[in-house]
Amino acid sequence: MEEGQAFSYQFSDGINYFQGKNDSGKTEFYTFLDYMFGASFKLSDKDWYKNTLESAELDFVYNDHEFVITRFLSNQNKNYFRYHDDDTAEEIRLDEYRAKLNSIFSGNSETLRELRTFVGEDIGYRTFTVFNFLGENRQGILNDFFDKCSRIEYAIKMPSLLNYIFNRNIARINELKKQAEDLKSRIAYMEKQESQNNDIQGRVNLQLRTLGIPTIFDGSNSKSVLQDVVTFQNSLEKKKSAKNIQAITELEAIYTSLDEQLKKQESFESDHKRFIEDDVKQQELLSNLFEMVNDKPEYSYLATPIINLISDLEKSISFNKYFIQEATVRELKKQRDLVKQKILSNQARFTIYSASEKTQAITLIREYLSYYTEDFDSATLKELKKELKEVQERIRNLQSENDSQKIDDLSDEITKLYRAAAGSSDLAEYDFGKSGFHISYLKSGNILQPQITDDDTLAGNQSKNYYTGSMARHTLIQLCGYLGFLRMLIKDGKYPLIPFLVVDHISKPFDTKNQMALGVVLHAIYEDISKEQLQIILFDDKEPSELGITPDRATSLLLDGKSGFNPFYSPVIASQEDSPDEE
Repeated sequence: MEEGQAFSYQFSDGINYFQGKNDSGKTEFYTFLDYMFGASFKLSDKDWYKNTLESAELDFVYNDHEFVITRFLSNQNKNYFRYHDDDTAEEIRLDEYRAKLNSIFSGNSETLRELRTFVGEDIGYRTFTVFNFLGENRQGILNDFFDKCSRIEYAIKMPSLLNYIFNRNIARINELKKQAEDLKSRIAYMEKQESQNNDIQGRVNLQLRTLGIPTIFDGSNSKSVLQDVVTFQNSLEKKKSAKNIQAITELEAIYTSLDEQLKKQESFESDHKRFIEDDVKQQELLSNLFEMVNDKPEYSYLATPIINLISDLEKSISFNKYFIQEATVRELKKQRDLVKQKILSNQARFTIYSASEKTQAITLIREYLSYYTEDFDSATLKELKKELKEVQERIRNLQSENDSQKIDDLSDEITKLYRAAAGSSDLAEYDFGKSGFHISYLKSGNILQPQITDDDTLAGNQSKNYYTGSMARHTLIQLCGYLGFLRMLIKDGKYPLIPFLVVDHISKPFDTKNQMALGVVLHAIYEDISKEQLQIILFDDKEPSELGITPDRATSLLLDGKSGFNPFYSPVIASQEDSPDEE
């Protein structure tokens, strides 16, 4: 390629048909259009572009304004955007490039804010390109039928996007979302107050322990705390003790004594358990001896002395003492725990602090209390959180409500487009021969579902799913789905949508009997919208007339000595590669 060389392709309103045999770059052209409108494909290392194509410029008109956009292949962040009348433009990054395109296709900024508020994330024209491209690889798919839904970055956004498109409560939802944001703000402010109060409470209690004041600040007794501090300060100034506190050594001695007593009592308890076990054995022995005497009285002279001895032993053991000891153990444990708690809770009291440290503690307590929000109401915070939860639940419920009439209208439009093909396609004609045949759009799953009347039901007017195995039939229905959606979105006039449909090699699954249906369906869409409103760009290897298409502009990718889409590309040194994945 010689430096400075250029080549141009022309486009028209309506149907643009680019024809070329295999390996002429049809799919590359299809992909390149997405790249020009902001996709982040890495193209510079692909054979079709490597060392042959430096940059590309696209001139387009939208809402009577003409724009020129330029992208470089070796650097995705080297882009230009300008109005056609401007001579120059500044180099901009990819995010800036997309932002400018978004401002063009979004139209009403208020509607875009409404969309983003509803969805809860930054959605713009790039997300809406899911409606613009139908590639060869996913043709014939009716479940989640948009081609780009196979990419995770589009798939995760589709449920929210469809909720927005088919929701009739948008205004109410946005009101509730504003209410929720206000509640979140109030809750955040109160939680900050609560956290600050808790922190102050902890700091005040720490300083109270430094002073040896037993009062605990709980947030509602600041006056009492201050009074205790004043009392302590006066006593400090008079060098008097504010309180006669038990020495920690005395408490530790008490704790040790109680612990020793507990060990003795627990030993008694162990002995008692053995007594019980022995008693059980004695009772069993007595029972056996009684049975023996009853059965054989002649042995009574032997058993009677043993029975009397066991009875005497049983009378000599007092269990009352144990029950008294058991109560004693419980009481001793209780006293020991209280002493331990007292030692731990008063640990700071037995630390020797200097007069200056105590004076500092007094100053800090007063300062902390001055920052404490006494009128904080935890009940109010709880109520606000409850209210927020209820508002969020109402939002979720409203978001899941569908505009059933809008969905029915879309289903009717898709069915109408498919019906147009009945005269030129055996597949469509056969389908409409079925009782009540129609195509239903199912938002859940983003499905195009053929259905027919279920004659087995009692009512006789119920529908059931109708499954067909023809790839061509599915592809034709899928194309009708794309066109039906674009018609609806364009009619609504409020979405950040590029008003075109780009289709790659759609004739592949069709035989000669049914391929004419493609042209019929494509031309049928222009009965409801104008060619200025929707541009269709097709890449295929067949003659347009074979597909029943009368294009507004037809272009061969192999004329004028070109090897294909990129006129500077040399197929002799190139190797075939798959289309790139968007980053």
